[in-house]
Amino acid sequence: MKLSLCLILTSVASTLPSSTAFSASKLQARAANHRALKTSRIPSSSSLDAFRFGSASAVEELSVESSGDDRINDLLDPLTDVFVATLRVGTCALMIHHGIDKVQNVEGFSANVVAKFFGFLPGDPAFWTLSAAATQIGGSVLLALGVLARPVALSMCATMATAVAFHLLNTGGEGFPLAVVPQHSYNYELAAMYVGVLAYFSVAGAGAYSVDEQILGGELNLYRSLLPGKETIGSEGIANSASKKKANKNSLEDAYVKNSKEFKLPWSK
Repeated sequence: MKLSLCLILTSVASTLPSSTAFSASKLQARAANHRALKTSRIPSSSSLDAFRFGSASAVEELSVESSGDDRINDLLDPLTDVFVATLRVGTCALMIHHGIDKVQNVEGFSANVVAKFFGFLPGDPAFWTLSAAATQIGGSVLLALGVLARPVALSMCATMATAVAFHLLNTGGEGFPLAVVPQHSYNYELAAMYVGVLAYFSVAGAGAYSVDEQILGGELNLYRSLLPGKETIGSEGIANSASKKKANKNSLEDAYVKNSKEFKLPWSK
């Protein structure tokens, strides 16, 4: 009996070192796994480069994006210029017959429109009829060519705004905007559309394909030259202005990078 007990105790004692070693190695493995998991949760410097304020990669991404925008603008700008020129010429081609109609019917237009609805205007109603006709005929020619586009378009816009007022005084709002009228369009609808288009040219000018831009060197430059002490901006001045803009852009990018170096996030080196 004693011999059996001794043998059991001896076998248990012989297994203790191996089990203890196994437990220690297991604990060490768990600790190593814990440290690896903790380290993996901390973003590396390379993974944070894209989010670092003013980093080189961010600046490169900005430059790539701006170059892509430039390519899109180079493609769309000529199409926009062609569209603006087409809209301008088409509007004038539709407008000119309104003036011709007034010339052929001065008495009727003067009596039924000017005298009846705008009797507060001074002078002979025929004067205002012929003035509107001259504006619409001469203005259509000048605007189609793109000569002094802004004041010409503004004067034409005024005649059509008067037409809108006439129709509103004569037939009212006609249930705008949802009513379906017997003539299938509001009486003032066409005149109102003319007002919108001509208002655009009154603000924006004739566009690139016009006498103002191609021959006169720019409509606004022409007006500046008429003011005392003002100089026009020629092609050389435009080139200098573009170089100044580019220099300002480069200085802003340099300042951006410089300031970004001064602002450090906790993980920045």
